[in-house]
Amino acid sequence: MSADTAALKTFLQRETVLTLSVNDDQGLWTAPVLYVADDDLNLYFLSATSTRHIASLPEDGRIAASIYSDYNGSWQSICGVQMQACVKQVDDADRAVAAARYFQRFAEINALIEKPANEQEQRIGAAFAKSHFYRVTPSFIRFTNNADGFSSRTEWRF
Repeated sequence: MSADTAALKTFLQRETVLTLSVNDDQGLWTAPVLYVADDDLNLYFLSATSTRHIASLPEDGRIAASIYSDYNGSWQSICGVQMQACVKQVDDADRAVAAARYFQRFAEINALIEKPANEQEQRIGAAFAKSHFYRVTPSFIRFTNNADGFSSRTEWRF
């Protein structure tokens, strides 16, 4: 890594939605997922194997993805990440760690699974309970942060 990753790590911890981009026989597709980051810049999300974004993963797992802050009307607020990465299902040995990290950040998802309040939450919770955790391991990250200057970018290759 050529530059300090502290600002990038702060950004990844603050934001919550990762947009995955895939390509299948129906064409290009994007999907937003809730994610949590670890200290090594890996991102974890929960998804069913039947979703288009998982079913469309290439054999090598390579995808493009992005994360952006909400725009507040000022060009200085434009901040985001574009990345190339590999997505792989988390193996059984690492599942408990991924789940603990994910459910600590998204306790409301765990509540849907463990303590649904109504029939709709039971259906949603049952779907989440059958889902798997996936790890996104970046191979390239471009971090744009206009708070540091117009079109300020830092890049890392891993």
